[in-house]
Amino acid sequence: HDIRAVIMKDLRTFLRDPVQWSQAVIFFGLLGLYFSNLHHFNYHVLPPRWRNMIAFFNVFSVSAVMCSLGSRFVYPQLSLEGQGFWILGLAPTRMTRILFTKFVSAWLSLTVVSTGLMLLSTRMLNTSPAVARVAVGLAAVESLVVCSLSTGLGAVFLDLEKRNPAAIVSGFGGTLNLVLNLVFMLAVIVPFGLVFHLRVVGLISPGGLRRGVLWATLWVCLLTLAATVIPLWLGARSLKQREF
Repeated sequence: HDIRAVIMKDLRTFLRDPVQWSQAVIFFGLLGLYFSNLHHFNYHVLPPRWRNMIAFFNVFSVSAVMCSLGSRFVYPQLSLEGQGFWILGLAPTRMTRILFTKFVSAWLSLTVVSTGLMLLSTRMLNTSPAVARVAVGLAAVESLVVCSLSTGLGAVFLDLEKRNPAAIVSGFGGTLNLVLNLVFMLAVIVPFGLVFHLRVVGLISPGGLRRGVLWATLWVCLLTLAATVIPLWLGARSLKQREF
């Protein structure tokens, strides 16, 4: 019941503010419109090296939008509780449950949209199954880390005095969150893009591609684990130390 109450409150707050949901609709809507019209640009008949490059650029564009929306909407969620935050602290539930509820709800929402867009993009580009799987996987990983960083750092740099989300995001914590999200995005997309590009231009063999993908996958898994667990742990510890 406590998890359902938190989710329903956040959902109603989001839907009752047209400024918030309209931005998400515009950003993801424009990407969806672009991806669905790739056939009209004849990108699907380009040489494999160009289709491969465009596919990873599309992963980059979706990830960049997720970084922006995560900083704008997910990061200030706890701070927007404002002067009523003490109610959450005295409610018959744990602050860690509230923190992880906000994280999971944001993560599921972003994952559905981002992976759907990447499936549409790879289908319109007629990429190889391997590139399609990597693109969708990177979108899912990026959505996970965007939500964990935004939720965790939002709890660490909690600001209950400001009522404007833009003012909350413009502080040190919001800037740090955006920078870390962008660094993670580049750190996970570039290795896979480089490996597949080297294979398409013939500089590495199929065996080299498999080894490169294996090492890149290991790197992404380790980086994702650290970028998911550490911010949420820091956020949970910060909330436990607060007095209500």
